Formats: sequence, structure tokens, C-alpha cells
Amino acid sequence: MTTPGGRRPRLLMLLHGFFPMEVRVASEVRAAVAAGFEVDVIALRGDGEDRAGTALGARYYRLPVDHVHGAGAGSMAKEYLGFTALATLKAARLALRRRYDVVQVHNPPDFLVLGALVPRLRGARIVFDVHDLASDMFHMRFEGKRGAGVADRALRGLERLAARLSRRVITVHEPYRRELIARGVDAAKVVVVMNSLDEVALPPPLEHAPANGFVVSYHGTITPHYGVPLIVEAAAEALPSIPDLQVRIYGAGDALPDVLSRVTELGLEDRVWVSPAFLPQPDVLRAVQPASVGVVPNLPTQLNRFALSTKLFDYVALGVPVVCSDLPTLREHFSDNEVLFFEAGNPRALARALEQTANDPEGARRRAHAALRRYEQYRWPVSADRYVAALRACVTR
Repeated sequence: MTTPGGRRPRLLMLLHGFFPMEVRVASEVRAAVAAGFEVDVIALRGDGEDRAGTALGARYYRLPVDHVHGAGAGSMAKEYLGFTALATLKAARLALRRRYDVVQVHNPPDFLVLGALVPRLRGARIVFDVHDLASDMFHMRFEGKRGAGVADRALRGLERLAARLSRRVITVHEPYRRELIARGVDAAKVVVVMNSLDEVALPPPLEHAPANGFVVSYHGTITPHYGVPLIVEAAAEALPSIPDLQVRIYGAGDALPDVLSRVTELGLEDRVWVSPAFLPQPDVLRAVQPASVGVVPNLPTQLNRFALSTKLFDYVALGVPVVCSDLPTLREHFSDNEVLFFEAGNPRALARALEQTANDPEGARRRAHAALRRYEQYRWPVSADRYVAALRACVTR
């Protein structure tokens, strides 16, 4: 694809996150590069990371803003505003050197769309990528705090403003699409690009079944609303029925101390292993591939009513049987014949689901095969085509 001027189209991404560790962003970058776009990414800089370089066929520019999991409202505002200010300056400098056709803004925060204004003045179209509803994220962290109602209304207003400034609004699943439209976003703008697994990251199939007991796996961010301590509590409950049970947790986050304290309190140090840090996507997929069961333990919060966990897609694509919280958006995408649901937030119910999986391995395999058949409609190439079409619609004048 070329622009009317005969050059390759240029895409700038603004991401308050880490690149290329952010899986959704990495998948979109690969799709855009394969479609002929020149891609630049402005992102956070982690400890020891380069300021600039190339990855996945894109140039990246990392900004020196500290990211703290579980920070308070003041620290979070300082971080988000600081990154937005630096990203706005960096995007303006880049836009003065090269004319962008599209600027993709990944939320949160929604006001990061301000970083796209100078490129927009130079002719770029904005794509607003809604990973999560900012108002629901705020509600989860600061419900009941002073000024929470005012902040909620302000965040919803910023969401509408970002959508209004954008040529396309992309989001992660149909329930979010419906909610954005209900909040006033033009339905014609909204496109679903799911967080399914880009299969270039899939490891090769296992040559033989592992012989290391009944392994319960979790991977990803360890933050309170994801309910990871439930896995530890359920493991203690299920251990008499599953004597070879082992738990493997791969990830990091502000709820990790709670997980470790529960391990100690319940005397499960020889049963629960927690990785010291996040692993790159290919490494973590190889690590969870031999698991007997993958767990999605999301708690029943306002934010999680819309949560569709990427780890769920990872387990299904790998053929790992899934035990999953019984929440609306999760149920909308998979059935009882494909995933074993348990009452969200209930460790005893999770324990019973683990026992059922361990005691009926043939039933677990049947669910895993059925889930894989359902997954065909969610596979990344389907969403990648929608994503590239949204970018091309911005380039076409």
C-alpha cells in the first residue's frame, strides 16, 4: 500500500506501556508492518532499556517515566500526565520531521489523545484504541473515595472527546463495542479487534505429555481484581483430593505480596512457585503449554464484567483445559461445553472445579477440543484484517 504521494503510509503509536512487551500492541505492529506501514512507537522506558531502537519492524522511542503498580490517585495522575506531556513533545518533534498518516492512541489514559494533536494538524488521522474503559478502571481503584463521582464524569467526558477526535475507535470485543455506542460513540466508527493470540508466538506442539503431576497455571499481571490469591486458597482446599497438585504462577504486579503471604500462611511453599518477573510472550507460552489446567480467576468487579482475558485465549490456543470465573463477557465468548466455569470470587468453588478437572481428564480434553473449535472465529488473522482495514480507512482521503 502507498499514499497518494507514492510513499509507504506512516503510523505513529502512543502507548503508556512497555514495547514490545505489550502483547496487543506487538500484534498490531506486526500486522501494520506486514500491510506496508512504516511504524513508530512512543512508549515507557523500563529499567535498563534502550531509549530508542527497532523491534518487530518498528522504530521505538522510550520515555523516562516511572511506572508503579498499585500507585495512589496522586502518583497515578503524575505518571499519566507526565507521560502524556513527554509523549506530546516527542510526537510533535517526530511529526515535524516526517508526516504521519495515522496516529494510534492506546488507552489508558484517554487524554493521551492530546499527544496526537500536532500530527493531526499536519494531516494525520487518529485511531483511538480502547483497551479498557477508563472510568471502570478508576472505579475499581478508588470507589467511595472523595471526588470519585466527579472523576467518573470527567473520565467519561474525556472518552467521548477522544472518540470524537478519532477517525476510528477500535476495542477488544463486542460487549465493549456495545457499551461505547451506548455512551455516545458513533457506531460507524467502532471496530472490534480482539486480544487473541498472534500465532507467530505459539510454541511447537509438545512431543509427549509431561509427567510432572497435576499442574495449575496462571500467567499475566498479578493485581487485586484478577483474583490470583484465589488460586492459592483453592489449591490448599483441593490438595487432599489432588495429592500431586502443583501451582505455577508467571507474572508480577501489586498483588504479588498478597499471593506470597497466602502461600506462607497456608504452608504451600513446596506446592506453589511464582516467577520473579514477567517473561516475554514466547517464553511464558512455552512455560504454560504443559499445564494440566489454566485458571482465569477474575473477581466480580465492575471492570471485570467486561473483561475478556488474553490468557483465556492463550490456554485455548495451546489446547490447555480452562477453569474460568463465571462472568458475563467470558460467558458470552465460551460455553459450559468448552470451559469449566466456577462462581467468581469463591475459592471453594474453584477448588471443586480443579478437582473435577483432575478426576475427569477425558472430560477436560473434550472441553479443550471444543474450545479450540470455537476459537476459530476469534483467531488473530480475523482481527488483524479488521485492524488493517481501519488503518487503511484513515489513509484513504
